[in-house]
Amino acid sequence: MRPMEKREALESKAIVVHYGELGLKGANRPDFIRQLRNNLRQKLQAAGCFWAVRSIPGMLLVDVPEEADEAALARAGEAIGQVFGVAWHGPATVVPHGGFVGEQAAADWDRLTAAALAMARKREDPNASFAVRVRRGDKRLPFRSVDLERRLGGAILQETQWRRVDLTRPDVTFYVDVRERESLVLAQRLPGPRGLPVGCAGRVLTLLSGGIDSPAAAWLLAKRGCRVDFLHFSADEPNAEAIRNSKIWELARSLARWTLGARLWVAPYTFFDLALMRGRVDHELVLFRRFILRAAERLAGELGAEALATGDSLSQVASQTLSNLAAASEAARMPILRPLIAYDKEEIVRLARRIGTYEIAIRPYKDCCALISRHPKTRSRADKIAALEARLFPDYERLIEQTLQAAVRLDVPSEA
Repeated sequence: MRPMEKREALESKAIVVHYGELGLKGANRPDFIRQLRNNLRQKLQAAGCFWAVRSIPGMLLVDVPEEADEAALARAGEAIGQVFGVAWHGPATVVPHGGFVGEQAAADWDRLTAAALAMARKREDPNASFAVRVRRGDKRLPFRSVDLERRLGGAILQETQWRRVDLTRPDVTFYVDVRERESLVLAQRLPGPRGLPVGCAGRVLTLLSGGIDSPAAAWLLAKRGCRVDFLHFSADEPNAEAIRNSKIWELARSLARWTLGARLWVAPYTFFDLALMRGRVDHELVLFRRFILRAAERLAGELGAEALATGDSLSQVASQTLSNLAAASEAARMPILRPLIAYDKEEIVRLARRIGTYEIAIRPYKDCCALISRHPKTRSRADKIAALEARLFPDYERLIEQTLQAAVRLDVPSEA
């Protein structure tokens, strides 16, 4: 066997996945990494890539089959880029070595150099600058990281069209991670969404409106490891076909790419509206928000969720003043998470654009909060609101039961 044939037989393709924050989790780190590995498998399979995911010290490695083409690698990369817990990822060549000592040394150097040259040629640009960054994971290896950087950088200058090295601000950086028995050669590191793997921080039920804010709030909670389900209150009597043709379904599907699937409940708010018609009063919107929080709390308890979530941003609109938020929150005993509470609208819009929900959210829609009260009060007192509830809704429990009994549940799959 000629040297080149031997090198090709020994090399393999992989995708390196670095998990950043998870490396700091101490005794619980194996549980977080296990969850991330499972989530990566699920996401890759949804993209049609039934590839093995294995742990190596400090990172995960996705083994790419020899027959996988560039289209499959692109699908896999896009899928991995939507998995929370991933700090960065990148396609790599895995080059085995024998320790760079003894009779194996020359062959080890030849294989690693050839892999680095192949990587450099894929991104050849004589007008750009480059740098080689080496991490020597096994300190017993007979060279320093800087020595290998110089050796490989020199080979790239001599054997390819690259002409400029810039160690401070290179246009392109090539990465080599030398481990005990193999080296990982990467041409780029693609940023991941970071955060924690979905499934390691409990379950929350998000009140999903048809607007920009609540989908962004759900995304942020999934980023911190929560499993997220959705509850939407509809102006119309819900049915599965109508829901699947609505923007609410599209929002849920868009989010499910990140949340690894979800469940969506759509409930009518008509029972509340009919009860309210007995006597229109001020503070209708706060009364409504207290009602949906109570209904959501009831459903969350049945689901095993530990908290509710909303897209509230402090003082963004009249219903989200501090006094109104306090009056609404008093209705629920379960924690209410508001990850956008200190965001301004521009920040929320920027996040919505990034996660792919903005264009869906801005489509026209009959928002229940706007229909309940066109001119909401900015200040509320919980005791006054409670007195209004006692007068307007003498059988509050029945109101919640009717609403939830009429709700329609749909499972939202995790898609590539």
